[in-house]
Amino acid sequence: MAAAKKKKMLTYNGKPIMRCGNRIYYGDLSEKLILVLDITETKKIGDREVADKILVQVMDNTGELGKGQVFRKATRDNLYKALDTGEWWLNSAIKQFAS
Repeated sequence: MAAAKKKKMLTYNGKPIMRCGNRIYYGDLSEKLILVLDITETKKIGDREVADKILVQVMDNTGELGKGQVFRKATRDNLYKALDTGEWWLNSAIKQFAS
């Protein structure tokens, strides 16, 4: 019998990134804080839907996933800007809580 294949987790800069509908979770789920990106608007480019407005939130991850206290939030106009800003905020917040 063949062994079950493990699915590789998608990562960005060494941290896991997961999508569930229009919500993207970024960061290690065992950490106190995670980054949550909510796609609030999309636009059509050719035959594809592309994220146009993203709500960026650094959240407490000690309770139910995606329902924690929001420490910082903003809106960005594309996924790259949202992830870039959010990653910087998340790393900064994790360092701040570690000290």
